[in-house]
This record gives sequence, structure tokens and C-alpha cells, in this order.
Amino acid sequence: MKILTDIQLAAAIALTHMRSRLKQTIVATAGVTFGIMVFVFMVSFITGSNEYIRAIAFDQSPHLRLYNEVQTAPGTIIGKVMPNTVNMVDHVKPKDVLPGLKDGKHVVQTLALNPQVAAISGSINAQVFYRLGSSTINGVINGIEFDAENALFNLQSKLTDGSFKELSTMPNSVVMGVGLAKRLNVKTGDRLALTTENGNNFFVTVVGTFKTGMTDIDKQQSYANLNTVQRFLGVPAAYITDIKIKLHDMEPAPALSLELQQKYGFQGSDWKQDNAAILQGDILRSLIVYGVAVTILLVAGFGIFNILTMMIYEKMKDIAILKAMGFSDSDIRWIFLVQALIIGITGALLGLLFGFLCSWGISKIPYKSDVMITLDHLPVSFNAMYYITGFTFGIITTTLAGYLPSRKGSHVDPITILRG
Repeated sequence: MKILTDIQLAAAIALTHMRSRLKQTIVATAGVTFGIMVFVFMVSFITGSNEYIRAIAFDQSPHLRLYNEVQTAPGTIIGKVMPNTVNMVDHVKPKDVLPGLKDGKHVVQTLALNPQVAAISGSINAQVFYRLGSSTINGVINGIEFDAENALFNLQSKLTDGSFKELSTMPNSVVMGVGLAKRLNVKTGDRLALTTENGNNFFVTVVGTFKTGMTDIDKQQSYANLNTVQRFLGVPAAYITDIKIKLHDMEPAPALSLELQQKYGFQGSDWKQDNAAILQGDILRSLIVYGVAVTILLVAGFGIFNILTMMIYEKMKDIAILKAMGFSDSDIRWIFLVQALIIGITGALLGLLFGFLCSWGISKIPYKSDVMITLDHLPVSFNAMYYITGFTFGIITTTLAGYLPSRKGSHVDPITILRG
């Protein structure tokens, strides 16, 4: 009860001091408010942008992918025949083999039964040339089974014109990325020539266009039915080059990828490898945001430190009188700590309020992008953890800023001051 009374008395004296130095109190509070506001706003906006970019990238990439990369043979025939001699062989060339997955369709059926797997698709990824008049563009054609691929990447939501369903009903049909269609100057219903790597030529009909928001994909990729691409390449019906998998939980993907590579003898990658640049960029942007925000809060803390220090020098006689009246060192410390806490709590709460209002306001600003098709407003994250972190850091900063001046004030010798 006595402690509570002491704190109430310290708070009353602290408020009297703050009212006597109202302008400095407002400046200190405004510094904390501005620091917390900038922290909340910057973290919310940049994190929201990062999350949106990640969502776009991850939506278009599987959690893990299995493929068969054609590589130069690790040894030569002469090396096998004469293993104990030094053999120099220049310009070793890879075998002339197709990059298909052995028993790929069987592997797809087997992995589909794995309880970790949410969706799986076997497809063909092939380099082709799209030709229309004098325009020849190097690109990629993906042979897919639409239902399986749609379960992975929600292709239907990315369609801007036409229909994916026609891929299975119309021979030699493709759904083309909007960037590629624009480069070729074609639209739904147009016909163009397609040349495979083997020199086979076919005429295809554009039955739709899609936009993923990933420029590299939209400018060079198209989809066709799996059987259609197999016929273009002149390969068997069991031939596929890629197995793409999405898991219920994406975190075990790297370990599962290594396990499947060893089990089936394929090469593979996972979402962390495929999106390494985006993930690294997220870390760097977050470090910049937190660095700037922490710097602002530290500057606000130094402002509070200077104001309280000046207040102590100006109130030396008041402190001496209080100590002569029986106030202990801890009572004096509490007076100035309470001032710092009042400034910190008030500034932090106002900062959270203004930070939220700024974040909410910018999230309502319309934003149209020719690249990001699903983006209609600026992305902002309203994660409660940012507000908790900002408030906590603001209180800690102001408390530390007030501790040293309060400690100095508590060591004042009243006899020396009163003697003048």
C-alpha cells in the first residue's frame, strides 16, 4: 500500500514538472509518436508488399519439382578401360538422350498416394519457336493435364480470355501468356506456326490467354494438352519431363526432395531453391526497415534523455527541498522515471494509432498494374505483432532514456544545493 502511495505521489510531482515544461514534454512525446508511427507504417507496408510478391511467386511454383537434367558423362570409355592411367579426352559431349523421366507417370501415381502430397502433376516442358509472319520468338510450351495442373496453380483464375477446357477438345490448341501473345500480335482464335527443337513444324490455334503476374512466364510460355505436346515431340504417351508437387506443409519440401531424388534417381529442386532471390530480398528489406525504425526511436530516446537531463538541472533546488523533506533516492528516481514512462506510453499509443491510420489509408489507395493482375490496392500487412513490437520497443527506449537522468537526480546532495 505504501509503495502504491509513493508511486501516486511521484506521479503527481512528475505531472507538475511536465506541465511546467509543457513545450519540451510535447516535443519528446511527438518524437516517440513519430518513431512508432514510422515503424508501424514502414513495417506494415513493406511486409505487405513482400508477402504479395511471395504469394505471386509461390503460387506459380511448386513446393518441389523432379526432373531429369541431361549432363556430361562423369567418365569416358577409355577411362573405364584403362583406369590406372592418365587419359586426356577433350570436348566430352553429353549423350543424345531425351530428358524424360523413367516411369514418370507411375511415379506420379505412386506419389499421389503420399499423405504429405496435396496436389501433383506430370507435365512436359519443351523449348519451341513461335512463328507468325516474319516474327520468330523462342519460348516454352508446357504439355499438361489441365485438372492436375489447375489443382497446383489455379490456372483458371489466371485466364484473361478464352478457355483452358478447349485444350482437350480442340487439336493443336494452345493457351498463351499475354506477354507472348502481345509480342506475336495474336489473340484468341488466331493461328500461328510452332517449330520444335527437332525441326518439326505444326500449326496451332490460340484458344485463350493467361496472366500470372510473373513477366518472364507471361512473355514466353504457353500451355497445351499433354497428348498434343507428346505428338509434337514424337515421343510415347508415357513420356513426361517434370513432376511438380505441392504439399500440405511446405517446410519439409527440401528434405522430401532429397529423399525422392535418391529414391528415383532424378534431379530436383524445392521452393527455397527456386525462390532464393525473393527470400533473400525479403531479409534485406526487413533489415533496412527495422534499422531505420530503430534509428528513429533511438533519436527520440536521446531527445527524452536531453529533456529530462535539462529538467533535472533546472529543478535542482526542488529536488534538494524534496530530499530535505524526507524523499529518498528511490522516490526521486521514480519521479523522473514516471515522466519518461508517461511520455513513452502516450507517444507509443499515439504512434500506434497514427501508424494504423496511415497503413489503413494507403491500403485503400487504388493501384492498377499491367504486371500484377490481381493487385487492385497497395498491399499492407496488419499483423498485430508489429504493433506489439513497436509499443514494447517504444516503452523500453523511453524507460532507458529516463533512467540515467533519474539516477543522476537521485544522487543530488541537498546540503550542497541549498548552501548555493
